[in-house]
Amino acid sequence: MRFHPLALTLLLPLCGFGTCSKKPGQPKLPEVVRVTVEKLVPVDARLTKPCPTTRAESRTIEAVVVAYNANLVTLQDCDSRMSEIRQLDKSASQVGP
Repeated sequence: MRFHPLALTLLLPLCGFGTCSKKPGQPKLPEVVRVTVEKLVPVDARLTKPCPTTRAESRTIEAVVVAYNANLVTLQDCDSRMSEIRQLDKSASQVGP
């Protein structure tokens, strides 16, 4: 079987003639995506214990003053623990990736 020279020249472009001379481009590498992951850590149980209140057992002046003074100490302890919790939030926001 003989091929006509003209037919051969017509088939070469159809077979991809000329595409082999092009250099393949480098593949595009994916971009690096950084994601910040927040990690929740438990707060110390000492900081989250309830703040108990003291009630006067009777309505005498002495009992009310004793209960008031006891509640002041409890309130100061509670305030100091809450400020420690607020400091934890500030220190966590300062620690960056």
